[in-house]
Amino acid sequence: MKIGVIGNEPAGPVLAKAWANAGHDLVGVYVETPAAIDRVEALLPDVPIAPMAAVVEAAELIILAIPPADIELTVAGLADMQLFGPRKIVLHLSPHRGYGVLADAAQQGAIPIAMHPLMHFTGTSMDITVMKGATFVVSTPDTYRAIAQALVIEIGAEPFELTEFQRAAYAEAFEVARDFSSLVVQQAMGILAESEVSHPAQLIGPVVRSAVDDALATPIQPIDPRDAQ
Repeated sequence: MKIGVIGNEPAGPVLAKAWANAGHDLVGVYVETPAAIDRVEALLPDVPIAPMAAVVEAAELIILAIPPADIELTVAGLADMQLFGPRKIVLHLSPHRGYGVLADAAQQGAIPIAMHPLMHFTGTSMDITVMKGATFVVSTPDTYRAIAQALVIEIGAEPFELTEFQRAAYAEAFEVARDFSSLVVQQAMGILAESEVSHPAQLIGPVVRSAVDDALATPIQPIDPRDAQ
């Protein structure tokens, strides 16, 4: 399968490299920022950087590594140029949107997939090792579930399926877990730093990991609003 990447996010070229390692062909990348160009040249030195329309036209699997707010507009513009069709798979990587945001591509016969890897991307080859066994949250119409699962499995990751209806709750939960955890950890390390404790992360890290493991193992219970005060 021919793969193309659109966008500056570091996950794009990493995933393309992983699928290339699984036997697929990389036909082009569209990036704009200097950091993204450097990343592509380091990770995919033999893959041409080309205009967006050229990459989409040549590719059978199109990876949209772009901010969630830009997905719908980008897809609409490409659809206006009639660049999608039944031989295309279009996937985006945002946790905030489902496959419905790819509707303009789907209307032209393309397979829409929302795929969110639950990992931090550095944009280097190290990510490919971390990817092994990582969870990828996928949403797609029932007809294409096997295709979405196969794409994840062949790069060594584990698919976790969500329906389109469940995506909004997932997006909210993802934001709460990420933002609240970061806030609490920074606050705890700040308390130690104010007392001139060196390397506060070394003390807080094990506590945080243990607390998270305990919370994940505990049955879900309704939260009393008074507990948050």
